[in-house]
Amino acid sequence: MDLLVRQEQLQREAERVVGDLDLMALLGRIGRVQVIGSAASGLMVWRDLDISVYTSAGRGEVADVVRELVAHPEVVDLHFVGPHTPSGLAKDWRYYAVVHYRDWKIDLSLWTSTGPSGGFSDAVALRDRLDDETRLAILTIKDHWCRLDEYPDVVSGVDVYDAVLNHGVRTVDEFRARLG
Repeated sequence: MDLLVRQEQLQREAERVVGDLDLMALLGRIGRVQVIGSAASGLMVWRDLDISVYTSAGRGEVADVVRELVAHPEVVDLHFVGPHTPSGLAKDWRYYAVVHYRDWKIDLSLWTSTGPSGGFSDAVALRDRLDDETRLAILTIKDHWCRLDEYPDVVSGVDVYDAVLNHGVRTVDEFRARLG
């Protein structure tokens, strides 16, 4: 299947997932909700949805919302961590949950500070930098890598975006060489 067609199909599915789980209303009870990542940038290659919530809610309020989400009959698994700061910096304090809904993986970052900064965290800015060539290069490389064990924990979409947009990488082989 053509990568651009599949990306569009995944985009529509992601919108249905957000609606089916009523994520904007549910998560909106505790903060400002934003769909981020490949669903926001138009670079989807697999059923993975990233959502940030910017919140001042306490642990109990966050737990209540997560508990309600898990109660949905088609949520099949949840891994919850929080609060923590993966970088060790105060600005990165968050609750984090991985929710498996049907055949979708949903990453929820519930930021207790201002949220992530720098890099490609702003999907709109990323999307604005894309042209047909770079979009297809990113989709091609991500499509290859998302099938490997290293993705997304060792090699991520952000690594692909950086390689394509900042270093002229256009193929899987060029990306592999860049990784060393």
